Amino acid sequence: MKFFTLIFTLLLSTQAFAHTDHALGEGAIHLLYHAVFWGLFAVVAVKGVLYFKNKKKSKQ
Repeated sequence: MKFFTLIFTLLLSTQAFAHTDHALGEGAIHLLYHAVFWGLFAVVAVKGVLYFKNKKKSKQ
């Protein structure tokens, strides 16, 4: 449960930095931040799924 809390906290607090009430404002840097963040998120998700598939396959 602590792991899930950490993940959700990181996701929500990281996104809060990308909005107008923080340093990035609206514009190209804001869009770049979101693109990088969600790109990394997708890479980690895919790697996680592949890891667990390979782990399950190796147990058989």
